[in-house]
Amino acid sequence: MDFLRDVGQRGVWAVVRLSITFPWTTLVLAVGLAVLSIWYTSNHLEFQTSRNSLVSQNARYIQRFEEIDKDFYELDSFIVVIEPPHLERGKQFVHTLVPRLRADTQHFSRVVDRIDTSSLEGKKLLLLSPEDLRTLQQRLQDAQTLLTDLAAAPGLQQLLASVNQEISKALVSHLTGSFLGNSTPSSTEPGPALDVTFLSALFGEMAQALAAPATYVFHSPWASFFLKDSQILSQEGYLTAGNDRLLFVLAEDRPADRGFVKHAVPLQALRDHIKAVQQDFPDVQAGVTGSMALGSDEMVSSQRDTALATVLSLLSVGVLYIAIFWEVWSPLRVQIALQLAICWSLGWAALTVGHLNILSVTFAPVLIGLADNLGIHLAARYSEERAAGHDFRAAMEIAARQTGPGIVTAGVAVILAFYAVMLANFPGLAELGFIAGSGELLCMVGSFTVLPALFAVSQRYLRTRATAWQAQERRTRSELGRFPRLTLAGLGVLTLIGLFVSPLPKFDYNLLHLQAKGTESVAWENRLLEESDRSSWYALSTADSLAELHHKKAQFAALSVVDRVESLASMLPPNQEERLALLAEIAPVVESVSATWENVEPIDVEELSNTLEKIRCKLQQPPSDWDPTKRPSEESLTAARTALIAVQERLKTMPPATANPALDAFQRGLMADFAAKWTLLQQNVYPKRPVTLDDVPSYLRERFVGKSGRYLLQIFARDNIWERDPMQTFVRQLQTVDADVTGPPVVALYSISNMQQGYVRGGVYALITIVGVTLVHFRRLKPTWLALLPLGVAALWMVPCMALFGVQMNIANLIVIPLFMGMAIDNGIHLVDRALEPPRAASERTTQSTGKAVVLATLTTIAGFGSLMVARHAGIFSFGLLLALSVTCNLVAVFTVLPLLLRVVRLDTVPTTAVGMTPTMRAD
Repeated sequence: MDFLRDVGQRGVWAVVRLSITFPWTTLVLAVGLAVLSIWYTSNHLEFQTSRNSLVSQNARYIQRFEEIDKDFYELDSFIVVIEPPHLERGKQFVHTLVPRLRADTQHFSRVVDRIDTSSLEGKKLLLLSPEDLRTLQQRLQDAQTLLTDLAAAPGLQQLLASVNQEISKALVSHLTGSFLGNSTPSSTEPGPALDVTFLSALFGEMAQALAAPATYVFHSPWASFFLKDSQILSQEGYLTAGNDRLLFVLAEDRPADRGFVKHAVPLQALRDHIKAVQQDFPDVQAGVTGSMALGSDEMVSSQRDTALATVLSLLSVGVLYIAIFWEVWSPLRVQIALQLAICWSLGWAALTVGHLNILSVTFAPVLIGLADNLGIHLAARYSEERAAGHDFRAAMEIAARQTGPGIVTAGVAVILAFYAVMLANFPGLAELGFIAGSGELLCMVGSFTVLPALFAVSQRYLRTRATAWQAQERRTRSELGRFPRLTLAGLGVLTLIGLFVSPLPKFDYNLLHLQAKGTESVAWENRLLEESDRSSWYALSTADSLAELHHKKAQFAALSVVDRVESLASMLPPNQEERLALLAEIAPVVESVSATWENVEPIDVEELSNTLEKIRCKLQQPPSDWDPTKRPSEESLTAARTALIAVQERLKTMPPATANPALDAFQRGLMADFAAKWTLLQQNVYPKRPVTLDDVPSYLRERFVGKSGRYLLQIFARDNIWERDPMQTFVRQLQTVDADVTGPPVVALYSISNMQQGYVRGGVYALITIVGVTLVHFRRLKPTWLALLPLGVAALWMVPCMALFGVQMNIANLIVIPLFMGMAIDNGIHLVDRALEPPRAASERTTQSTGKAVVLATLTTIAGFGSLMVARHAGIFSFGLLLALSVTCNLVAVFTVLPLLLRVVRLDTVPTTAVGMTPTMRAD
């Protein structure tokens, strides 16, 4: 007998013998340790739900993120996205929702629906750039005649009459001036073309007002009159996007102090409030997104799915146990030992690591899928020996001596495979490797202590069914088994064809694809991307001074991948003296025009129609009739003519009794809106001093100025940075401006990359470890490569299987790499070990208890992990599917390739150690 093998057998039997000699002591100690572990875990184990905790805390981008998070106020919050039929309806929804949220102080600490800009009163125009101020000055000067006439007779009719006059000036007379365009005398220097975008906006609104008078809501066309795309002239401060199609409300929650889903309760409360308000606003769509909502939804979904999968797993495993054992008590003993060991593992994790992260929290279901194999093999061999006529002690000794070394080798291979993952430079994965490897070790200890003690206690009261694991007397060689070499060659050819026609598995980097389909936060995040090119993800940078802030903002904004940069740079503009001088020039124009703008005369539809026709005729004039320097682009003219014709068509088909009230209502809204904007100009055209930090709205100061006095920049991407290539391009370009840029996109990029590399590197280490342990176990090359071959064959078969089922690799299922290796080598070791034993007469090696144990262990693993496919969470589903596929491939390889090889390759059997046996009558 080989010395190492003899030592292994003696060592395992010594542990088992001690357990069955003092079974009650063993069980009391095991249960007591489990209770102590549960108590310690419940009081000391914490949960780290942030993905930042997965990566090295020494990484500069993580340290920067932590610094910024501590320095600045609440970087993250729930984002309520509101999509109303029109802006006014959205405002009404916000006005109803926000008081409810602010009253719910149990769940929310702060609710922001708009920015209060009253602190900037009198200085708002200083926020415009010098270029915008010059444009505003030129437009007001060009429109001074129009404004004077409009002040004398406020109303739509006068506005259109003045528009008609201004267009005339741009025609063949070649006189200068355009109420919308900036111009100088054509005899000296040609001015810009006439800007008719205001007409397009005005006529578009008129057409909508006439089309649906009862439901029309006024939208201001004046932005094109004063300044395009400027929010300065708005006094409301609502958070909007997508051309005011979407509104936002930010809610900061009061999370639970501990727990894996600490944001779930406030998030559900927020959604309940939204649903309650929607009962009064059925035409408004609203939902919650943002990093916190996405993370919370993922945690809740994964917990719910895992709980459901656990129930299904227990049921399916129970059915398999009964189907193969044809009894309940043997598998029940295995499960009791396993569950006690998992309790020990929890206590060990709480004692050594102190927390679980979003990767290591999966260690318990992983152990359930892996570690039950240890007890199954021992229980199966024990049952076989009892059925063969041996008494309890002899049967347990044979089982311990013959299967113990294989169990230890397979267990150590899995343990070291997990520990090898710790060598990867990825702390989140290293913690999972340490906790799962230690858990596997404790489960192996439980299999050699608790399980034999349970058999020792229960064998006095429960009989072992004689035929449960009795070797079959018939031979089961198939027709294919008669030609093993030919069959192996055929399998090899089919494998090569499958590899040739199948694409290599791809890696899906998009974290949104891991979420459950239909998840609210994901749906609204995608809607943000589609309708506003806005994401809840953004990068972060800081500046130590205002000068650096303006410099960095300009550099970031100039990058092609950047959509916008949010900071206080726009609130604290440089060179305010230049702006003050420009406002001093604008002030006389604004001051010279004053009126009671709301005093409007009723609309005369016939007169209005005549004016519209004159404008249409002018807009249709050929290019030769226009001053060449004043003619707008053909595209702009076409848009204005189209909108104008739509108004005329409406007026032709509407009776005056309907058209007059509709136009009167539109006129009142038009002039009231103009009055508000003109009042804002009047109130802010005489700033007494420059804008200072004290003038910035308090919410923006808290958000963008840190405790250290540094300034924050939030950089938003132009493209969808949930995808790998845009994310990488975005981060790489930002790093050309600031090498220490951080934020969720940066953390995600490096985390996914490090996780991917960590799993691959861990898989390589695990493979090297498994090969080494297997070689030490057999100490001969031939049985070593026979035990390893099914693992390699199954890995090759996985490529076409993944292509067939459309499975992609992602960060949720990468863990399959080390798991698959640990599970696959277990089967090969046990079957080759049994093949090395002298066979019992007239029985096939693989039809003895070892073969059944391998089938049961593998099927329970498939059932356990396959139950995860009921999950709505796409990441969990893909994890379960990939593991089920890989284990199935291994099972097929173990019972096709390995038996065929055993017919071709001659193995020298290893004599077994003689065991003193007391014959007993077989149990009936």
